[in-house]
Amino acid sequence: MGKTILSIIAIVSVTFGLSFIFAPHMFFELYTGATLPTASAATDIRTTYGGFSLGFGLFLLYCFKNNLRIGLMAALLVLTTITAARIFGITVDGNPNKYMYIFLGMEVVSLVLVFLVWWRKRWKQTG
Repeated sequence: MGKTILSIIAIVSVTFGLSFIFAPHMFFELYTGATLPTASAATDIRTTYGGFSLGFGLFLLYCFKNNLRIGLMAALLVLTTITAARIFGITVDGNPNKYMYIFLGMEVVSLVLVFLVWWRKRWKQTG
């Protein structure tokens, strides 16, 4: 089950990253309802959303083949911080669009699944 969950998160991360690298204007506007005001903003979105997500997804694919436990921990840490930041943003900023709730739902489900698999593997190794 751990490999399945890790591979799904990896594929979603790679797809999300490539989307923002190659079409930052379109995806930024689709998900946020805002446009990127400058070329530097587009480059930053390509880098932050695209580059990080692509790199993280590739790292998880590496872990899929080489160290499932490290991959699960990395996914657990990143999903925890992303989920917490999104909840904080929704709370502080208010009035989120439907994509913020869709992403939050995906993040919470992924976080819970990764945590359960990681916890089970942790106890199997220490018990």
